[in-house]
Amino acid sequence: MQTVNIELQPILSGVLQFISYMVLAVFAENVVLARALGVSRLIKLVPDHRTQVWDFCLPLLLIMTLSALPGWAAHNLFFPWLRDYLPDWLPISALRPVVYLTCGVAAMAVTWLLLGLLPRRLRHSCRSQLSLATCSTAVLGTMLVCANQNYTILQCIAFSLGSGLGYVFAVYIVREGRRRLRSKAVPSIFQGLPSSMIYIGVLSLAIYALVGHTVVL
Repeated sequence: MQTVNIELQPILSGVLQFISYMVLAVFAENVVLARALGVSRLIKLVPDHRTQVWDFCLPLLLIMTLSALPGWAAHNLFFPWLRDYLPDWLPISALRPVVYLTCGVAAMAVTWLLLGLLPRRLRHSCRSQLSLATCSTAVLGTMLVCANQNYTILQCIAFSLGSGLGYVFAVYIVREGRRRLRSKAVPSIFQGLPSSMIYIGVLSLAIYALVGHTVVL
């Protein structure tokens, strides 16, 4: 029995770490509320009732999760190998956005195939939003955060999955706030986009309070 417990301990530790990084990305390090990534698309998505939330969020969630593996490989395997072949005037950091965007495009190709498993109507609506989801700053920003933090491959996948879920969470929170801000008690000058931006700002401050901050002197 003791041998079984010793063998299960690394597995349970890995599962706990995966869940903790995913929850961290959903709430404390929310891609929208804590890092302001993908805000422009969110502002257009929330009031547009012609576009269902999951038509955009499902492709975004898949792309962010699937791009975690190539993003980790690019940071830990490709860049160290490429550094020896670059001229001195070209820093490796200048190529990071291009490489990560390529990882996102590769994830988009896989997502295109996975969406084929959905019913026809949902498949077409999700595929119509696929290019916008791929080019979202939330996708590129998540890979850059994982690289800057030197996450392991497990942490990258968990953080990317949590970031995708965090984006969905932010969309629904902002949509509910937008519905409540239609009240006539809100001055006309603040109705619409101004009230939405103030609402997102207040939410961001609340999330930022969870993370904490320090003043560097």
